[in-house]
Amino acid sequence: MIKKIFFKFIIINNYINHHLSHFKMNILNFKIINDLNYKKYSFWILNLDSFIISVFLLIILIFFIKSIIDSVKYKKNLNKKQVFLDIIINFVYKNVINIYGKKNKFVFSLSFSIFTWILANNLLGLFPIDVLPYLLNVFFSINNFSFVPTSDLNVTLSISIVSLILIFLYKLKKFGFKYYIENFFFHPFKNIFLIPINIFIETVNLFSKILSLSLRLFGNIYSGEIIFMLVYFIIPMWIQWFIIIPLMMLHSLISFLQSFIFMILILIYIS
Repeated sequence: MIKKIFFKFIIINNYINHHLSHFKMNILNFKIINDLNYKKYSFWILNLDSFIISVFLLIILIFFIKSIIDSVKYKKNLNKKQVFLDIIINFVYKNVINIYGKKNKFVFSLSFSIFTWILANNLLGLFPIDVLPYLLNVFFSINNFSFVPTSDLNVTLSISIVSLILIFLYKLKKFGFKYYIENFFFHPFKNIFLIPINIFIETVNLFSKILSLSLRLFGNIYSGEIIFMLVYFIIPMWIQWFIIIPLMMLHSLISFLQSFIFMILILIYIS
């Protein structure tokens, strides 16, 4: 019995590692790393699957939203897609007004882009995780491919860093370089002798923002992927149908909440 449980654990562990392993490329020599047992991690290793899926999804979103907006010009009565987009735009707009306090094209554009793109990435977890990796393995001999970009810590860190860089550039343009110098060296203590402490506090504050944004999003989506895999392996097939639907509803709610929380935190930081 113990041996059976042990081997089942090994199979589950291998299955999870396989589906959460990434299709990598070394950007120093542009060589594809298609090895499940590859353990040599480097700063110069790019997770191609996360990059391809996230960029592809971004392009689809841009053309999809643009086509809906363009269609509004020629139709008096809104269809379901237009109403759905209008609900999302109003939802983001109200949060921008409530938190930022006034209309601002940059703040709204950043908030809307973050919310919709992260939500779309998160919802990819609802699709069957075996289909795409299986097809890629059959037709292109790709052994490992992770389907959900936000279950990759590199992606969530990138979104956090880029968002904070955009906020920095926006505030730099709005308030000037002097604002940042004063804020960095004389906050929270306005004393020249306490500048080293202020620098330490502001540096820790910056890195804590990056980590809190990225780890919260990554942890929730990554754990959701593991739960779906465990349900697939541990629970009998005939029971899964009664469990998987509530789990998918829960995952949809978590996907929305994580996108919303990320957007709200960015609004708070920019305010």
